Amino acid sequence: MFVNRLGTLILPFITLYTTQEIGWTKPQAGIAVACFGAGSLAGSYLGGWLTDKIGYYKVFLFSLIGGGLAYYMLQFFTSYLALSLGLFVASTIADLLRPALYTGIRFFADDNTQTRAVSLLRMAFNLGFIIGPAIGGVIIALTSYKWIFILDAFTCWGAAIMTYFLIKDYSHKQFENKEEEIDKLIEVKNPYRDKPYLLFLFYNMLMLIGFFQILFTVPLYLEEIAHFSTDQIGFFFGINGALVFILEMPLVQYVDKRKIIMKAMVAGSVMIGFGLLALISQSYILLSLAVFLLLSGVGEIVNFPFISTTALKRATDQNSGKMLAMTSVMFSISLIIAPPLGTMILEHYGYTVLWVIMAALCFISAIGLQSVRQYFKTV
Repeated sequence: MFVNRLGTLILPFITLYTTQEIGWTKPQAGIAVACFGAGSLAGSYLGGWLTDKIGYYKVFLFSLIGGGLAYYMLQFFTSYLALSLGLFVASTIADLLRPALYTGIRFFADDNTQTRAVSLLRMAFNLGFIIGPAIGGVIIALTSYKWIFILDAFTCWGAAIMTYFLIKDYSHKQFENKEEEIDKLIEVKNPYRDKPYLLFLFYNMLMLIGFFQILFTVPLYLEEIAHFSTDQIGFFFGINGALVFILEMPLVQYVDKRKIIMKAMVAGSVMIGFGLLALISQSYILLSLAVFLLLSGVGEIVNFPFISTTALKRATDQNSGKMLAMTSVMFSISLIIAPPLGTMILEHYGYTVLWVIMAALCFISAIGLQSVRQYFKTV
């Protein structure tokens, strides 16, 4: 996953690519990126279904190989319809991986180590995110945007090759001892009827809509307000990834050992909200960006890993794909809403109103998570 994440080049630069290179308006760019989120939604749902049908390992390989091909083809699409559709297809194939990936964790970690396993996986993500965007920004500055699509494709294929030769396939265990699991399956609530869990996902979605502005409107802010070049924007994302990489494992272990997961998630939403508010101040732009990076980074650390952990602890071997797909679907809906909402608010009301509204969503998320905290005492 570290190799795969080295290709995290498209999302941080897609709004700049579509507005600067192709000449779209900001709302057009936001809607096109929302197609990426819609593909993520479709891929997450389909990935969960396929994982329960054919096993996580096959889905994992297909997603990496097919996703690489789809990303490679994006460089040839420049019309509004073609690129929007291409982003949808690429994201659909690439995000088949998510439910398969977290289902695989169940066979490499037990109940006591699952949170740390998720955190370790996120460390691999963030280490790739330190290097990938920084390299991408330099490559764009020296060559052209088309190379971000090519590099993203090759990192997907490289990860697929490494998976095939280096990782053992345990997916057959998903389909063993089904009779022994029947009683457990009966006891597990249907996730679509589990109201506290649905509220838990909804409140996290509100926070994510605010947080995901880092991928869509923050790059525009860095270019228009901070006057950063593309390589400096890539370096900015590298700092964010480095912060999360360094702090995540010790913070997650601290929270997990003390059983204060829901408290930490509430605090995480609050910190992300205040991080967004820090961007309002443009008089001391570098200080504002530093505060934003610190608060949003720590907020991400004490919130994101535990969203997946909650799903893992509620799932069984036979329904884990569907359960984890719900979490992925929540992330995907956030990706659908965040870009058009953020760019439309920005276009009509400016950056200050944008940051206030997004911070408000994070604070509402914190209040909501606190209200359902009593239902998750065992997590």
